[in-house]
Amino acid sequence: MIKKINQQPGFAIFVLLFTVAWIIGLFFTFIFPKTDLHLTLNTFHSGFFDLFFQGITLFGDGIFAVLLSIVFFFIRNRKEGVLLLLTFVISALITQFFKNFVFYEDMRPLFYIQAGELNVQTVEGIKMHLNHSFPSGHTTTIFAMCSMLSLFFKTKRMGLILLIIAILTAYSRIYLSQHFLQDTLAGSFIGLTTSILVYSVLNKKSRFNLNNSTEM
Repeated sequence: MIKKINQQPGFAIFVLLFTVAWIIGLFFTFIFPKTDLHLTLNTFHSGFFDLFFQGITLFGDGIFAVLLSIVFFFIRNRKEGVLLLLTFVISALITQFFKNFVFYEDMRPLFYIQAGELNVQTVEGIKMHLNHSFPSGHTTTIFAMCSMLSLFFKTKRMGLILLIIAILTAYSRIYLSQHFLQDTLAGSFIGLTTSILVYSVLNKKSRFNLNNSTEM
């Protein structure tokens, strides 16, 4: 089943480019302190990007994931709708477990801003959170959704578009100072691996077989 997944062009390009970007990001987290890295990633702000990232960060919201699943279920393909919803729910549960029971003492950038250890520009109108930083829930959600979608829309073009959307949404969490880079790296890994596991397990069942999914 994993071999079949890897043979899908959209998903293959998604995973390939994700892996390259993820390794580069992981490298920087080992080289630089997270506050220094966060400061570097927040050196440029503008009114346009403030609005842009406030909007795109909503793609990682749980409400968006549920609505997307419902749309697919009723309009496009019921099987795909179920897979999207299950991927979101399972990945969210995993992330919340780590947030609340394993890494519950990890603080968000706001804590370091208030402590005077981090001097970055914040975006007006954003509700800032203080704790439960690792991993990023929004990043988990968007990567779970986009990687699953890359299995539905099988072309390389769609795989690339979906990865760009996922990365921009993940970066929005850094731009808005809601998370550090390491939080988004962990969230993206959880989202991707969850989608692979859900697709692999359920697509073995004949009623969930998606080999004839629409290509774009």
